[in-house]
Amino acid sequence: MTTTTTTQVDDFKEPLASIPSRTTSTSTLYTLTKSTSFNPTRSLAVNSRGIGAFRLPIPSRETEIAIQNPDGSDAYISTRDKLWSGNCVLSHPKQGNLIRTDYFFGPNREPILRLLQTSSVLPDEVKVTGQWTSRRTRFAMPDGQEYEWVYAKEKTDGQRTNLLVLRAVNHNVKGEGKLEHRQIAQLVRGAETRTPGTSRCTAGNGGELQMDEGAMEGQLDAGVVVATCLMMLKKEVDRRRMIQLCVIGGAGGGS
Repeated sequence: MTTTTTTQVDDFKEPLASIPSRTTSTSTLYTLTKSTSFNPTRSLAVNSRGIGAFRLPIPSRETEIAIQNPDGSDAYISTRDKLWSGNCVLSHPKQGNLIRTDYFFGPNREPILRLLQTSSVLPDEVKVTGQWTSRRTRFAMPDGQEYEWVYAKEKTDGQRTNLLVLRAVNHNVKGEGKLEHRQIAQLVRGAETRTPGTSRCTAGNGGELQMDEGAMEGQLDAGVVVATCLMMLKKEVDRRRMIQLCVIGGAGGGS
């Protein structure tokens, strides 16, 4: 049995149509087939508040994001270096610091993730690739295995749920040069799962992170899933702030 979810990639699309934007965008509609092979075995609550639509384009004042187990205990904590910096460290209550993420301002300057607990002298890097005009983001682990985060919308009984879907990317399937995608995680941001106090119009808000540990096959650590998910939420915040800057610039230019 398979269910079909219509997935739309809406680059730079903001939830509120009332927000003017001079940034061009493109939309691609494709179909993502989700089979019963995606079997979530672990669930975490990503408690990110994000930012609203109508505010000054200043950085989020949220310097710490808790990622919690279903029983309310902390599974991970993401801590920013300082208020005016997006750089952060993901830590585990028992294992300590796991992953450092460094962010850079401007188009085509993707963040760098460094795995801090490795056997090598220097931290292993997770290479991130993306396009300024697209919300889809791909990253490669040190062993070369690639994964990507894509946006999806799922309708169940008339209720629409926003998803962030993480998929493994396999090249050269059966020697045909095609790509094969295997879903391994998703961030669900519906009415019942999004971070309390946030809404569909919030950029960078959290939700329920569901992971299929069987599909991860021991190749992808849960900490990397969490860190890259937070990276996607940070990108949402940056896009929102860019639009807010454009709005202020447009208002100033028209006065």
